[in-house]
Amino acid sequence: MIKNKIFRILLLLLIVFIFLFSRLQNLTAIPVFGDEAIYIRWAQIIKSEETLRFIPQTDGKQPLFMWINAVTSKFFSDPLISGRIVSIFSGLGIIVILFLLTAVILSFNSKEKNIFRFLQQSIRDNFYPAIFTSLIYVLIPFTFFFDRMALADTLLSFFGVLCLFLVLLLSKFPRLDLSLILGFALGLAWLTKSPAIYFVVLCFFTFLILKKNSTIHDLISTIYLPVISVIIGFLIYNILRLGPQFQMIALRNKDYIWTIGDILKHPLDPLKPHLINTFEIYRYYLSLPLIIFSIIGFLIFFLKKKNKYQILNTKYLILLSWWILPLIANCIFAKVFTARYILFTLPPLLVLISIFLFNLLKKIPSIPLKTILLIAIFIPNLVFMFKLSTKPFTQKLPSSEQGYLIDWTSGWGIKSAYDYLYQRSLVSNVIVGTEGAFGTLPDGLQIYANKLPHFTIIGVGLGFSTLPANLVDAKNHGDEVYLLINKSRLKLNTVETDKLKFINSYSKPENDQLLLFQL
Repeated sequence: MIKNKIFRILLLLLIVFIFLFSRLQNLTAIPVFGDEAIYIRWAQIIKSEETLRFIPQTDGKQPLFMWINAVTSKFFSDPLISGRIVSIFSGLGIIVILFLLTAVILSFNSKEKNIFRFLQQSIRDNFYPAIFTSLIYVLIPFTFFFDRMALADTLLSFFGVLCLFLVLLLSKFPRLDLSLILGFALGLAWLTKSPAIYFVVLCFFTFLILKKNSTIHDLISTIYLPVISVIIGFLIYNILRLGPQFQMIALRNKDYIWTIGDILKHPLDPLKPHLINTFEIYRYYLSLPLIIFSIIGFLIFFLKKKNKYQILNTKYLILLSWWILPLIANCIFAKVFTARYILFTLPPLLVLISIFLFNLLKKIPSIPLKTILLIAIFIPNLVFMFKLSTKPFTQKLPSSEQGYLIDWTSGWGIKSAYDYLYQRSLVSNVIVGTEGAFGTLPDGLQIYANKLPHFTIIGVGLGFSTLPANLVDAKNHGDEVYLLINKSRLKLNTVETDKLKFINSYSKPENDQLLLFQL
């Protein structure tokens, strides 16, 4: 018994080690992405000026990720690492909750009345399928990629799976303390990103579904608990009203979703193309072997007579609803559709995949055959993850994800340009004009130049054919003035380019370059 406990503890620690090693190695191999640059810059401003805690509202964003990043920036000198470490810790939280969620789901019909003994029993009886779920999370490119990006989506995913776990416990053990904890989880999710509204609806839906066989008296006596959770979540969300531009959140949300009227005019657009995008994302980020063998595991599970009812069991339908309902809603309403916008729907799907795949493995009597199957499933993922962390420059992503590595949204060359400009700022006052006024270039450079006394960055817009007047004025004033711009966006005429001294170029994928000039 003691040896078994020690083995299980060591196995858990091994999963955590694999997770941390895979996420931390070559963490900055992929350069800063446009939204990352913006979020990290906001975190730096929040850290420096307490009165600007709600600055993300200027672009309609909730600030929790930036608040946490403002704290982590105190411990990491590299701003990109300080931002990405927030997602890594969020991912670590997800594998812990997924472990507990899988164990609870498989033991949900237990008659145990004490919540702590129930959790102990669930973990003891379902340790291996639970640890398998955590392992799948660690070994898929979908989570590997976004756990290593300074974006709010992994944090949202953590709060989503935490809400699912808590509402399952709340429905089985109606307790005020669980209701309060769930309320705080909902509120923090809502402070992270607007799609947290799905969690509010799904939590209430889950509680009612799981209580469908209860007596009217029992339902009435417990329904106040999820109501309290939603109220607490709403009150926490309303902290954002302390910010002067709270209304921007609702206004910016409209930029990302179609209205009901628009959907009625074209019901299959964007639904059909977004479903195609979803399959492409899953094909790349989950891999076809994992999808195929999970389907085989599902069929074997379903075709067994005693399991035909189980698959329609409430607990499986709950997992399915937490995955499919927000996914379909995004496919219907989203104007912009990328993998990170559906990342929060992934954890319940991984629990289902784990259950069916684990069932398939149990049907295979030979350990060598099981090993071969696991290798066939995960080797493509491991190869893809290795390339993402060691050779991202040449790596291909799904069509909706290319902006992380190519085009103006990717930050290739920014750190190298900064290193040169920093050295110049030690001997002269440096002014750098960058294309755009917001995003990859100005913010991506500013996160490294934060608080440097003789290093000023000015976003000069796009499409200019003559040198911006403010840069020319700075040059005439005696400053060292530079222009940092993507070659693909350089529109200066020949007369103007003759006024520039070429300093360096930094390669980007698809034959683009980041160019550094001095006036």
